[in-house]
Amino acid sequence: MSEQRMYPGMTPEEKTTFTPYSAFDIPADLRELTGRYDVESMARRCRNFRYAEEWLLMMMGGWIATIPEMPVKTGLGKVIWETAQAADELGKRLPELRCGTKSVDASESANEGFAALIQSISEPERPDLTIEKLAGPFDVLMPHLVDVYERTMRETDQICDSPTIEILEDIVRKRRRHITWGQEVLDRLCDTDALRERRRARAAALNQELVKSGGVTGTLAEDRRALN
Repeated sequence: MSEQRMYPGMTPEEKTTFTPYSAFDIPADLRELTGRYDVESMARRCRNFRYAEEWLLMMMGGWIATIPEMPVKTGLGKVIWETAQAADELGKRLPELRCGTKSVDASESANEGFAALIQSISEPERPDLTIEKLAGPFDVLMPHLVDVYERTMRETDQICDSPTIEILEDIVRKRRRHITWGQEVLDRLCDTDALRERRRARAAALNQELVKSGGVTGTLAEDRRALN
């Protein structure tokens, strides 16, 4: 296998050599052609994910005008833009999951409980409620989405569903940065015990509602049992 061969060129002087290789020299693809989710269930999850991403960008976009802290306004701009990109990429994936050509516009809540949670997160409107506004997405919803996205990537078919995995990997990478930024902002805003208690109480109430709803896919209790 060490014999040198000539690679043809336009003239003898242009010929180059290469070492022949065998197919056995190429590393094997050790991924398994199997996964927890079939095409239909993955399409449903992507619709659920897109619903959450769409509402995240809409609620944060709606808050821009009512948040008085300028650094929060400017920081949210990039978060909103990247959330919009996440929703768009999930929408583009849906037609590839046999959902029909018009499914790029489709998203759905897993159940009424999760839809009610989204409404609870989006409720604060007054300018003096920046803590309550940010605690919902950055302390509760975004960390939950990262957990579910990572679990989905681990459990889906690593070969057939690799396009979904790549989309979720990119979303998770950016979302972790969003969470870090949002929680640092909240840490600065909550500079007294009373303000820290407001943040804690808001997150606790929303987390309770999140668990009751079953999360973005409606299967939170089932998934947690599987981990035990």
